[in-house]
Amino acid sequence: MRTKQRMATFVGLFVALGLPFVINALGLLFGAQREGALTPSRARLLIIEEWAVTLILLAILLFWEKQPLTSIGFKKMSWQDVGWGLVGFVVGAFSFVATTPIVTALGLGTTSGGINQLAEIPLGLRIGVVLTAGITEEILSRGYPIERLYALTHRLGLSALIAYAAFVLLHIPFWGLGGTLQIGVWSIVVTLLYVKRRNLPACILMHILNDAYAFILLPMMFAQYLP
Repeated sequence: MRTKQRMATFVGLFVALGLPFVINALGLLFGAQREGALTPSRARLLIIEEWAVTLILLAILLFWEKQPLTSIGFKKMSWQDVGWGLVGFVVGAFSFVATTPIVTALGLGTTSGGINQLAEIPLGLRIGVVLTAGITEEILSRGYPIERLYALTHRLGLSALIAYAAFVLLHIPFWGLGGTLQIGVWSIVVTLLYVKRRNLPACILMHILNDAYAFILLPMMFAQYLP
């Protein structure tokens, strides 16, 4: 890897894996973000932040690294990729069911707390959250970091592990420890899907289906129990 491209890659890795933590820290510092609190205005801000970081990363990829989108896993999905994305969604959904008793036994909160709050967010905004998370988080936490770390280390497993750890830790401020543990198990599934297929749209499909189920379908079901 040439020196100029290597520098661009290091900057890109900071944007993908480090900048979201910086934004979270600033939000906590200045009171814009609170654990377990998601208002419509905060949801809109999150959407803007995630797209801004993603567009910065894509600009680095296309204009500084001068690499195509295929270099971070943006490839045409085959029917096998679609099938694996659907399987990943089913397995991932089951992982939340399976981990709920364990997290509850540990005296920790589950993801249901965040889902209940999302039920109070307008539907259109929830759709925006689903699409934003499904697309931007897969670029920032799977496609780019795994491929670029692999190019630097030549160790795919280590690259996937680093990207996985950053993705999971980033969820603690909103979801809490218990919810993050559940998301961590789910993240194993989507990370393995990327490592197996090296196809980012398959992971985006799995992620969007998961979030649509959690943030749209479940809140609609819970809405009848809200005051």
